Amino acid sequence: MRFDQKAPRYHEKADIQKIVADWGSEWIERDCGDLRALELGAGTGLFTRHLALRGFREFRATDLSSSMVQEGRHRLPLVDWGELDAWRCETDPVDRIYSSSLLQWALEPEDVLKNWRNALAAGGKVLVCLFVKGSLSEFADVDARFAAFPWRSESEWIARFEEAGFDVLRNETRSDLIAFDSPREALRSLHDIGAVEERRMSAAELRRFLRSCERGEESPFEVSWKAMKIECVRR
Repeated sequence: MRFDQKAPRYHEKADIQKIVADWGSEWIERDCGDLRALELGAGTGLFTRHLALRGFREFRATDLSSSMVQEGRHRLPLVDWGELDAWRCETDPVDRIYSSSLLQWALEPEDVLKNWRNALAAGGKVLVCLFVKGSLSEFADVDARFAAFPWRSESEWIARFEEAGFDVLRNETRSDLIAFDSPREALRSLHDIGAVEERRMSAAELRRFLRSCERGEESPFEVSWKAMKIECVRR
């Protein structure tokens, strides 16, 4: 992924990530005055802005990308920002871990979730929003090479959390369609936020791929996103 390179544009271009962050914030506890909290993969602060209003005893927003941290600090200067590898999560124990639009990128989610569990104090909880199977199907169904990683279903994610030592308290999904003028514009939007790997197709293959995605209609090209929010407690 190229999030570090796209940090200056991410905040304005990440439309579906904004939607999911706002949706996930509905499950943040109202009274957080006694809690120590950590946000992982905070990016430019789309979810952070909700957490910052909760009055945690301690709260830190983190991202692996120094550029993202810089952008987030610029937008939310009163928040404590820092760089941290979410996959390792080497930190002092906290009571809450939050992440939005992050965990789907993990190639080894079982190991990541075990690290998150170990970073929680007794009785600690995680609240996670992530994208699941069904996202970007308009592209992935045309050519399997488009998907840089395997999309997992809701049941698969629940199993991963349980295997990592969590009890699932609640979970919910939502589906959204984002409209673009063409498949090319949709793909460009993914590039604009860095949600792509290094080139997986040649220029000629990419042109053929985009033609295959076209439906020969005047109507907008719609891209599917399916998101899940899940709250778990350390077992």
